[in-house]
Amino acid sequence: MKHKDHKRVKKAKKDKRRSKTHRDGSKKSKKRDKEAKHKTESGRISSDLEQQTNNDNKQSTGPVMSDFDVLSIYADISKLSAIERYLNMLYRPFTCFVKTNCEFKLSELDCFLSDTRYEPDKHSALLIRLSSPICSLRLYDNGNICCQGYSYDSAALGIHRFIGTMEHLGYSPVFQNPKFNVVNATFCMPFSIHLEQLHREYHEDCLYNPETRPYLTYQIRNSSIKLAIFHVGYVYVLLSSQPRFTQKAIAFIMPILFRHRAANRPNDTELSSGDINFKLLWENEFQKAYQGTLKYSR
Repeated sequence: MKHKDHKRVKKAKKDKRRSKTHRDGSKKSKKRDKEAKHKTESGRISSDLEQQTNNDNKQSTGPVMSDFDVLSIYADISKLSAIERYLNMLYRPFTCFVKTNCEFKLSELDCFLSDTRYEPDKHSALLIRLSSPICSLRLYDNGNICCQGYSYDSAALGIHRFIGTMEHLGYSPVFQNPKFNVVNATFCMPFSIHLEQLHREYHEDCLYNPETRPYLTYQIRNSSIKLAIFHVGYVYVLLSSQPRFTQKAIAFIMPILFRHRAANRPNDTELSSGDINFKLLWENEFQKAYQGTLKYSR
């Protein structure tokens, strides 16, 4: 009797393993289905955008596309990741950089401070995480401090509170003229832009002088945000203070760019010529031009 019960138990364990294998297979199958669905969605969105872009080259018998039609492409939050990938959208963290008059002993600070990581063989800085505000800092032995936060205020507050911590540890850091990054996001539309037409319609909000600059600057009303728009469809979002303001500015400019799209699509939409890429060059130019606009207020 015991022998039969023992066999029954062993059979139950085998069934359990079989059930687990089935569940694992089911999970993998669901994951594959999800990835396939996501790729299909991304491809469909890309196809929709390209089809709408190419409508300029065809005679349309239907009604003219409205701003609502364009915005509806971006309205569904489930499509957001696919859209951002299609437009090569890159968000920048909010960064504050300061130079102090101190020389930090990083190995000692690694012992005194919590939530740190110091690996001099891999990185010359001491990495520190703060929870209030949520931000990360890089501390260098020559006194330089770089703080990245969720917003402009959290980056500035992170620097302010860390300086206070250094004072408690016996340091007397003094710094002047903190620097903030001015480029908050970049993206590229799948078509070129008629900058002259855009300037004529929104001349009160735009600055455009093709003889001196190859881009148009669009100022968002009641906001500090500016957008630098290049003819090839590449766009820089500047001087934002929070991610949600960055996203609102992008959503605002999308239908405007769509209405002023050019019929011909440029061969290179990434601000490059051969092996030379100008994206970082222009980002540095915007940093120099607008650095004085952002003020440290802590």
